Amino acid sequence: MSRVDRYHVIINEVAGGGQKKQIWQKQLKPELIRRGVHFRAYECVCAGDGAKAMEQIQKEKDEHLTVIVIGGDGTFNEIINHVDDFSRMTFGFIPMGSANDLGFSLGIPDDPMQALIHILRGDKIRAIDLGRTVYQDRERYFAISSGIGLDAESCRVSVRSGLKTFLNRIHLGRLIYLINALKMLFTQPLTNGTLTFYDSKGREKQRKVQRLYFLAGMNQPNEGGHLIMAAGAKPNDGKLSFALAENMNRLQALISLALLVLQRTDHIAGYEVIDARGCRIDLEAPLELHTDGETHGKKEQVVIECIPGRLQMLL
Repeated sequence: MSRVDRYHVIINEVAGGGQKKQIWQKQLKPELIRRGVHFRAYECVCAGDGAKAMEQIQKEKDEHLTVIVIGGDGTFNEIINHVDDFSRMTFGFIPMGSANDLGFSLGIPDDPMQALIHILRGDKIRAIDLGRTVYQDRERYFAISSGIGLDAESCRVSVRSGLKTFLNRIHLGRLIYLINALKMLFTQPLTNGTLTFYDSKGREKQRKVQRLYFLAGMNQPNEGGHLIMAAGAKPNDGKLSFALAENMNRLQALISLALLVLQRTDHIAGYEVIDARGCRIDLEAPLELHTDGETHGKKEQVVIECIPGRLQMLL
């Protein structure tokens, strides 16, 4: 039996191309009722519905709130970006999107029913780090990664792709990010710039980059459909692992992407991972920016950093 008095359940009914809507209606919801669990459901079908749900939830007078998010990585990102007080929140997550990178890296069961049962047991609340990206006096939180360059361009194209809908139908939706990365590899704008990495004590180390393909601040090891970008990244170590690709010609970049897929990053010239609390990015020309796959347009000046232990998760 659950140890929580009441759950607030946010369901994205169009996650994963809308193919999994019936899982909530026919499996998860009846299971909650069967177990006598007290819950309030918020069913989301349009952009912004998740934000409205969080606004309603946070009006509750309960000292602590437990929120179960059912949807994709983008759904979870929308929710965490509308939290007023993280100390008041504990989250459970049932991944039902296209990529499901967050669930994969946190070891959440693929089977939605098993993920729900795991949450209801409430055996372990784990504090994990939260990422924050700041640009043009705006900030966005992320749980998986934030990147500028090729990975963001791939996300931008994937969101609008009709192929993504088809791949979701045959349960191969995560491939869309790799396919679009291959397509964008030969047209992706490249630029030079300065990266300033800093640690928890504010000590800085500056790095000049040429022909930057991407810089991705990884809170989890993987993004873009389980592609391992920084194998050593951990969500509870108080820092990010910054995956950097620069100074290659296009053919070298193609070979490097293949090696990245094969997890042979030690063989990639121009690719490295740098651990730091954060990084200030100053570019000569703007590149596309993303947080957890949600894109924000082309930016020249960005800060990507870690907020240690901010997010409480039922895992």
